[in-house]
Amino acid sequence: MLKMYTTQLQRVFTKIQEQEEQIDECGRLLAQALVGEGSIYVVGGTRYDALAKALVHNQDTVTRVASLNLQKESSQLTSVDRLIVITDGEETTEEIEQLQTALNRETPLVFIGPTAPSLHDVNGMEPPFHITIESRGLIPNLDGSRSGYPEELAIVYTYQALMFQIQELLA
Repeated sequence: MLKMYTTQLQRVFTKIQEQEEQIDECGRLLAQALVGEGSIYVVGGTRYDALAKALVHNQDTVTRVASLNLQKESSQLTSVDRLIVITDGEETTEEIEQLQTALNRETPLVFIGPTAPSLHDVNGMEPPFHITIESRGLIPNLDGSRSGYPEELAIVYTYQALMFQIQELLA
């Protein structure tokens, strides 16, 4: 079972690696905040809030990266900041409104997750970036269901890839 899971997990990481150009572009977008006077904030919806808070304490996290409570602190976002949004595509209406408000403040967004919420484009801004991750169970069970959902591992892998890209750009 472990060998099958490991093989399937490697496939998930390969699919993320195949988005290298998108990761590079996201890294450049995020690094712009650190070259200037902005910050990078990491937020997660209900499901990924704890993961978002933990990621900013990862040893590979660059300076001026912090978690953000979008509901309470979104008013501090400006166009010099960047927002990494860890998403499962199940955001509430309120969370989508908060993300749209951030976008309306011209704060660029990078989504990491299986899907990203639909937001209205803002004139003069690129639409939000989205790095897609696997969201289905990797191991089939005897009853036909699946186990071994890789989302959290894929999010950590993608986040670290972004941090490596930013470190390379800032070196």
